[in-house]
Amino acid sequence: MNIKTLKGKMLLGFAVMILILAGVVGWSIYNFESLSNAINDILVENYRSIKASDSMVESIERQDSALLLLLRTSEEQGQEIFRRNEKEFYTWLARAEDNITIDGEGTILEKINEKYFSFVSKFDQFYNADENQRWEIYNQELLPLFNEIKTDIRELRELNRQAMVDAQGDANSRANQAIIYTIGLALLVTAFSLIFAFYLTKQILRPIKELEKGIKEVAARNFQRKVEVASEDEIGVLADEFNEMISKLKEYEKLNVKKLLMEKEKSEAVVNNLSSPLIVTDKDHKIVLINETAKELFSLREDVLGTHFLEVIKAEEIFEYIKNPEAKEEKTFLLKKNDKKRHYRISTKQVIDEDEEYQFTVTLLEDITRLKEIDNMKSEFVSTVSHEFRTPLTSMNMGLSMVINEDTGELNEEQKELLEAAYEDVERLTELVNDLLDLSKIESGKIEMEFDKVDVNDIIEKTLNPFHKQVEEKEIELKFKQSEDNVFAYADPSKISWVISNLVGNALRYADEGKIEVDAEIKGRRVLVSVADNGPGIPKEYQSKIFEKFVRAGSDKEEKSGTGLGLAIAKEIITAHNGRIWVDSKEGEGSTFSFYIPRYGYQEENNE
Repeated sequence: MNIKTLKGKMLLGFAVMILILAGVVGWSIYNFESLSNAINDILVENYRSIKASDSMVESIERQDSALLLLLRTSEEQGQEIFRRNEKEFYTWLARAEDNITIDGEGTILEKINEKYFSFVSKFDQFYNADENQRWEIYNQELLPLFNEIKTDIRELRELNRQAMVDAQGDANSRANQAIIYTIGLALLVTAFSLIFAFYLTKQILRPIKELEKGIKEVAARNFQRKVEVASEDEIGVLADEFNEMISKLKEYEKLNVKKLLMEKEKSEAVVNNLSSPLIVTDKDHKIVLINETAKELFSLREDVLGTHFLEVIKAEEIFEYIKNPEAKEEKTFLLKKNDKKRHYRISTKQVIDEDEEYQFTVTLLEDITRLKEIDNMKSEFVSTVSHEFRTPLTSMNMGLSMVINEDTGELNEEQKELLEAAYEDVERLTELVNDLLDLSKIESGKIEMEFDKVDVNDIIEKTLNPFHKQVEEKEIELKFKQSEDNVFAYADPSKISWVISNLVGNALRYADEGKIEVDAEIKGRRVLVSVADNGPGIPKEYQSKIFEKFVRAGSDKEEKSGTGLGLAIAKEIITAHNGRIWVDSKEGEGSTFSFYIPRYGYQEENNE
């Protein structure tokens, strides 16, 4: 074995350690064997007697229970239990007599045998007696014998337990002696091992330390320093290879820098040629990348890289939107560009590293002014058409109503059915026109909102009153949980009542049984209102678009009445309150519609 090599040095060190370890292991085995014998004495000699004692107590207690059964006229069951446990008792008594290992144990077993024989003999007398005599025999003879036998058995058990304690003390004494010897040997071995390990480690680590310094220099991108290791072992070979690697890294770095510069220029060119404003911020909200379109939008002329977002872009609403790391829906902001107001839809994407830690936020602002104008034109068109429809629909409604009521003459059954069907269609069309007009007003901002301090619990109670007759007919439980008192919000009471009414009405429409629960509670600066049912639920594919216009979910949605505009109107109303509405649903298990609105006194803080 060549001890000049690293392998030889390590093998020598391991060989010495193994020899030392073998000596310690041999000594430990000897001590463990002694302890094992002591512990074996504790378990083997006395455990059987303790087990027999516990089993005898269990058997005689069951016999006592059998006597009580017989006192309650349970003849066959009581006698069977008594005789079965009599056999068990004698079995364990015999085992205890075969395992006498302590002075005095035989005397106790003789007492137990004699008393138990008397106990069994008295049972025959007890069994043949009438009910009154049985109670007398049990209380005056059997019960005292039962208690005496249990006392003797416990004395037997305690005798064996004490023997185990004494044996354990002996084992502890041996263990303490073995510990002292082992500690002494371990101290000697440790002292020798430390001296030897220190010497061997010093011999191995000296060149490794030199190599470590060289690696740190390379990590700091200093490729000028070479490692000087005067060693003939594997570390010396490694040092030579390391020096060769440094030379190659110098050449590679020159090429790599050129490539990185080219890729950076490409990325910047792509970003700058985007037609939409783009801003990239780090986790400290400092700008690390911004394209020319964004600079033009926010009138930025100087270099802003490395500057905090709010220092150069005075748009707190946008900053509040992008600084929250939680996922959000896209939001629209109104910004000025060239002294003209334009609508921008903002979307953010977070960039995380390999360790799932947040690094950057990419913010894209898409100019949707043209789309907004088209949407406004569409809303105005719908509003105009709906308004024009309202007058003829009202006339049709009145005319059909008069004909159905036979104000113009009698009708046969077939005519009446056809007219009633037409009347229902006119009613549905009128409802659709009214919903379209309401939605158009909300979207255009023409609807008047009367905000004030309102008691949400009071609104819910008044809103639920008209539904009680309907829920009784459908045998559905409508419950207002009222988790908290004094739930005050800053809202338009009539509009919030309309939203709650719509949500409860939808739940009633789709639920044929079960219950509907409505609740309102304070959540920090907001008031949370929820409407939960255990109806059929909403399919997953509809949940993301349930608040869009003319969307109705459910496998039987064609059979249910409704315009498909109620939830769209509800969303617009809640949005006008600076709130949010959403649904949690699992198909077949029900749905929970929730929305929050500003808590009274916090309305300014909720204007996000």
